[in-house]
Amino acid sequence: MITFETVTSIDDAEFNELFWASLPSLDSGTYPWHLHGTLTDLEKRDHIRAIYDRLLTEGFVWTVSDDDGVLMLNAGVQDGAEATWLLCLLKPNAAGSKSYLYATDYQSARGSFWTSRGVTSWTIEIAGTGNAVNSHIASVNLANSIGGTLTESTRVLTPDLTVTDATIG
Repeated sequence: MITFETVTSIDDAEFNELFWASLPSLDSGTYPWHLHGTLTDLEKRDHIRAIYDRLLTEGFVWTVSDDDGVLMLNAGVQDGAEATWLLCLLKPNAAGSKSYLYATDYQSARGSFWTSRGVTSWTIEIAGTGNAVNSHIASVNLANSIGGTLTESTRVLTPDLTVTDATIG
């Protein structure tokens, strides 16, 4: 069974496991490392951890788990009935798959989670275009697993950073 839960602290071992599982995706363009100079992998981990720690107080952090443990660590901000999903670290389940992202129990738990927070519209802020996160959003939308109507827009924040906003609701 999939569960979503808001957390007030982050377990170091869980964070590290999720970060290392996510690093290949982060390095392939889903995180704008180029804005932060040349970082070692440990510096990247510490950089991401600092953002999560800040969002524990300035936003909210939530986990997605199954019977075998935490699969995702997410962070964002909420303004009234709107939430912006800013960070996600994820790993495959015990079977080695991320297919849980398309499962009915994931969709149901996600819907219940947003409802429990009073959220009627949520936006995933994606660094860049044409990367793994963009592909995932398109894929779950095509599979009718997104949980609402998807609207995408692109913003140029700086000459070096374009952001895609995928809004559901």
